[in-house]
Amino acid sequence: MSEARRSDFLRDWAVDLAIASVCAIFFGLIGPFGSYLNGPTWQRVVFQLACFLPGILLFGSLIRVVLRLGLNPAMTWMSIFLGVVILNAPFQIWVVSIALSIWPFLKILRPLDWYLQGLITALPIVLGFTLLMQARLHRRQQAEEAGEAPPTAFGLLGAPPSAVLCLQMEDHYVRVHTAGNSRLVLATLNQAMMALENANGLQVHRSWWVARKAVVRAVTEGRNLRLQLVNGISAPVARSAVAVVREAGWLTNESPTGCRSTETEILPL
Repeated sequence: MSEARRSDFLRDWAVDLAIASVCAIFFGLIGPFGSYLNGPTWQRVVFQLACFLPGILLFGSLIRVVLRLGLNPAMTWMSIFLGVVILNAPFQIWVVSIALSIWPFLKILRPLDWYLQGLITALPIVLGFTLLMQARLHRRQQAEEAGEAPPTAFGLLGAPPSAVLCLQMEDHYVRVHTAGNSRLVLATLNQAMMALENANGLQVHRSWWVARKAVVRAVTEGRNLRLQLVNGISAPVARSAVAVVREAGWLTNESPTGCRSTETEILPL
């Protein structure tokens, strides 16, 4: 089991047990099936906790096993229903033992009474937990599908590829520059470049991607090369990327490298 799945597994059970505890306290307070006559509130709460927590472990495991089978909806619900009907019988042995240890006078109840009370209680609770777990699975499947699919420009960058002049990394964000403005998006530079759908441009630095049409000129300062863009921004070119920029035909009439700044003409498209 991966670390992420293990974390989800433990978190899901923690949430389920917390919900079960709240339900147990609620049932202990209202005293269903006449149990409000059995004794003080604290006894009812203890009894319900002793029933709900093992119960959610038992029936929660049933729900998880059935959902992992990937059955169609009708078969899923039928399997869970039959599972509750069957498992409720041995589970009531535990419930009765706890109840009689607290309230010995309950021996007057017949086994069928215990079974039916447990079934009436278990079915709606299992229904609610099944819907909860299905919603969890649906959210995680959507998240996995979204993570596998390449992001679209409008969905991630908020602009069509043709409008993007350059991308600039800022910490854990990417600043998307267009002719009119710029905006920060939560993404990696690789994700943002994927969203550009093979637009004509180059990654000129580990933190920069520049569109070919955005470059006005190249400025050499000693051994450093920068690209002046149409929106007034100056994008650095990593030394390892200079050869790539040159091979792409972005630089012409290059001046010798010197201490003073020189400008390099950029061929028009």
